[in-house]
Amino acid sequence: MKDIPLAQLCSKDYIRTVGRVWERFVTDRPVDDAVVRDVVIESWRRCRQSGVDPATRSAPLRVNGADVDRFQLRHAQFYAAVRACVPPIVPYLKGSRIILITSAPDGTLLSVDGDPHLTDRLAADHIVPGAAWHECSSGTNAVGTALALGRPLHIHAEEHFCEVAKPWSCTAAVVRDPFDRRIVGVVDITGPPDTVNAQTWPFVMSLVGQLQGHLQKQALAKRARLIELFEAAIGGRETAAVLLDAQGRVIARTAQAPSALREHGLSRTQAMGELVAAPHGSVEPKWLASLAPGIRAEWLSPLKEDGQCVGAILHLPTTSRRQRSTSHRLKTLPPLAPAFQRLLQTSPSLESLLRQAERFAAASTPLLLQGETGTGKDMLARAVHAAGPFHAGPFVPVNCAALPRDILASELFGHAEGAFTGARRGGARGRFEQANGGVLFLDEIGDMPADLQPYLLRVLEEGAVWRLGEAAPRKIAMRVIAATNRPLAKDVAAGRFRADLYHRLNVAGLTVPPLRERPGDIPPLVGHLLRDIAGAAPPVQIAPEVMDVFLHYGWPGNVRELRNCLERMVPLATDPILGLELLPTAILEDESPCGLPLASTIRGAERQMVLAAIRREGGNLSRAARSLGIARTTLYRHIRRCGTD
Repeated sequence: MKDIPLAQLCSKDYIRTVGRVWERFVTDRPVDDAVVRDVVIESWRRCRQSGVDPATRSAPLRVNGADVDRFQLRHAQFYAAVRACVPPIVPYLKGSRIILITSAPDGTLLSVDGDPHLTDRLAADHIVPGAAWHECSSGTNAVGTALALGRPLHIHAEEHFCEVAKPWSCTAAVVRDPFDRRIVGVVDITGPPDTVNAQTWPFVMSLVGQLQGHLQKQALAKRARLIELFEAAIGGRETAAVLLDAQGRVIARTAQAPSALREHGLSRTQAMGELVAAPHGSVEPKWLASLAPGIRAEWLSPLKEDGQCVGAILHLPTTSRRQRSTSHRLKTLPPLAPAFQRLLQTSPSLESLLRQAERFAAASTPLLLQGETGTGKDMLARAVHAAGPFHAGPFVPVNCAALPRDILASELFGHAEGAFTGARRGGARGRFEQANGGVLFLDEIGDMPADLQPYLLRVLEEGAVWRLGEAAPRKIAMRVIAATNRPLAKDVAAGRFRADLYHRLNVAGLTVPPLRERPGDIPPLVGHLLRDIAGAAPPVQIAPEVMDVFLHYGWPGNVRELRNCLERMVPLATDPILGLELLPTAILEDESPCGLPLASTIRGAERQMVLAAIRREGGNLSRAARSLGIARTTLYRHIRRCGTD
């Protein structure tokens, strides 16, 4: 049986059926697999293979007494996040009959908090810090099975393998390292079976998002401090060196390091940043020396702060000739991929951002593009698609703000036949399925309805989509790129956007600056847009005074507004040079958002523009106003302001 809705999972008929099947299963009698969820029956089989005793009435204590504190210290990174995020929630759990549990990656419980009325009962079942709740220790349960599968799930009442857990219903999800995605812990909600409701799942996923956000913040702070120590140790010298954190992951490297690593026997992939797999989660010289015959253990020097090892520097000996040649090569950066090179030609100030985007493009993780409306986030998303591993697949855009909630749900997830009134015969694929093998571009993600956000998160976490009206998931392999002109971090703080979804989308993030902050891009953008607008027609140019206006205008609509302006000017032009008389009134009369009053910039040219239009129309003010694209009253105002009689 595939996954089933929560209401059916909690039904008495289903629970009784599972109980009967379990009794036959543990006594080695034939069972009907079809009446129990696949995830449960498969877990039972793993438990039997591991020799777990189904009659177990208390979980084994792996850590006890004073050793619990030491165990928590060994998992200090995750436990610190737990102690930061969980205590504010605990007062709200009083009287709820539920318990909030966290565990280490081996299934050993780190913390148990919640309704104090359940404390004694939980302690009797060894639901306490230090207890072992992995599948191979305590059978099928939400903590252990979530770890075994690496994904969130419910385990309800009789679905548990061991008798100790059958009085409980559990919902658990894994928490992953924000950088290398390894599992660092588990969050679980446990309570009597009748406490399970529609809010349990969002509560767990919200807490996962908070924990991962805290981990990311702490990791970034540690990385920043490591880089400070690294730069102080290098002292600006041209040397080949690699900075590793305490787990052996590459944090930074000097420009000379990749070529030096390759010369010492590492592969190109390792040299460019995948030298990260230290066993047992610690940096050891013998591990480093085993990576390649040319790497020596004595080249590794520890970085210590407050007496603790916080990382290490790998110093690679190089000849002065090698250093000179490396330095010379780095004076000219390698060309960008064609998709990004085209954007660079029109926006040279974005080179640093485009190089980051090119590196992000090589991965398959979600990407969040932020920036004001009209900055070109969709163009950047298409470039990431063209340069990424899913380039052969489709690019499917969806504007989350353009469709009503009900239509958006059907558009995204698809629907089964008869799922709702008007549903298409035979059902329909949603945009997730259409983007399978490619990229789904979710524009205006900040405007996605709040009740759809948990479903989007579930698709991202599980790599599967459920059509409306269907219980069976459909596996998909694709990349999600989201874009927004809203300050999502503020929306999260205000409760308008889910924190867990924000952190899941913002695995890699880029902010596209507004056009007013990069006036140097305006001339090449204008040239590119004019060529694009003209097509096969003879090319046109803009007058120098128009470029001066463009450079001082604030462009609240950014590149989109610039294009719209040029598209209006080109068909009105009577010669190859676009003059001031063709500018939209909104730009001419603007007091620039960037604080530069355009009147002072164009006042001298405005008189000439008005006189030229009146002269061209033989003194007819109505026709002159029409040729300028303004109302006649506006023309009169210009005449008075310019002192024209």
